Amino acid sequence: MSFFKLNIQKLIEKIPSRYVKDEKVVFNDSQWGLYKGLEEHRFWVHIAARRTGKSFGASILALAKLLEPNQQVIVVAPNFTLSSIIWDYVTDLIQELKIECDRFNQKDKVIKLINGSTFRLLSANNRDSLVGRAANFLIVDEAAVIDDDEYFTRDLRPALSTFNDSRALFITTPRGKNNYIYEYFNRGHDERYSEWGSALYTWRSNPRLSLTDIEEARSIMSAQLFKQEYECEWATFEGQVYAVDETRHLQDLSGIQPKDSRFDFIGGLDIGYRDETVFLVVATDGEHYYVVDEYISKEATTSTHAEHFREMIDNWGVNSIYIDSAAQQMRADLAYEYDIYCENANKYQNEGIAHLQALLEQDRLVFNTQTPKTYQSMCAYRWNDRGEKQKPLHDWASHCCDALRYAIYTHAKNKVSIYG
Repeated sequence: MSFFKLNIQKLIEKIPSRYVKDEKVVFNDSQWGLYKGLEEHRFWVHIAARRTGKSFGASILALAKLLEPNQQVIVVAPNFTLSSIIWDYVTDLIQELKIECDRFNQKDKVIKLINGSTFRLLSANNRDSLVGRAANFLIVDEAAVIDDDEYFTRDLRPALSTFNDSRALFITTPRGKNNYIYEYFNRGHDERYSEWGSALYTWRSNPRLSLTDIEEARSIMSAQLFKQEYECEWATFEGQVYAVDETRHLQDLSGIQPKDSRFDFIGGLDIGYRDETVFLVVATDGEHYYVVDEYISKEATTSTHAEHFREMIDNWGVNSIYIDSAAQQMRADLAYEYDIYCENANKYQNEGIAHLQALLEQDRLVFNTQTPKTYQSMCAYRWNDRGEKQKPLHDWASHCCDALRYAIYTHAKNKVSIYG
């Protein structure tokens, strides 16, 4: 049974020509991919390059569904600014095609057509607004920009259960492999997820883009941003602090045993109060650093933290622990109440980042496959592009990255100050 009851090609032919330079609207390969993907799969993950018309294509499909009686179409994006792209397209088309409305609320971003179909715009920033929404057709625009998939798994996935023949469309450019949308994309190629499908379309899917356009974009963008936005590469993303490569920097380190005489074992500790507390164990031979163990916990008591710290310290034979120098009360509590002694970490942030960047470049920093959160954090750690000074964005990835920097950079600087 077809999901779209209207003939999409005939609808496209009715779209006013002012939307394109030519006399009529023509779908490109990426836009037809949206349609075909939704016809064949309940969940479709559409990775498409910039300027391939993914938002416009999704708007046409949203309109097609709205023209069927009693349909619920919802668009969700990271915020109202980004989600307004599809909203503007659809509302403009409704007015251009003189489709009658029973309700048109620009403020609340809700439209109800006289056929009983409703079009609604929601922001992933406001999770409460997502609860209790039933949908025949859900569109998630710029999906990879949303921090995690809780908005879908907790709030919107149940909304699709109301109707038997519902669909969810995720459209975005990539934002690195350590992003939930990469997992969703891979579901499309995994036989365990029979209802999922996915495809990737680079700039080449849009014949309207000339080589001149592409070369101009390449000349004004960083290499990373161009690969992300036009080539749809997963390996890196614009603003990434550390150039982490899974094949080089993620390994099975089971050959490093606790208290292994070949290594010194050091610890990095980042204290979270409302955020996560992180304790990492790093093995080093003086030249190479191996992240062998991690403890990450949120909202636990100091005694619970200390119990885990002590177990890891004793197990690995940790000699030195480096803690955020701003956490002096915790440092004192650990020393006097739990017999865990820490040294203040070197707080030169950008210098420490540069040190870790050099280690990664030289393949002298490796992560154990048993420390997945730390590795994922290093992949997701990114620069804050809104500040005047270069500094990393403070988010969920910060805590593991800070703990690792405290351990390695402070240990290296102490070694230099003693021996150099």
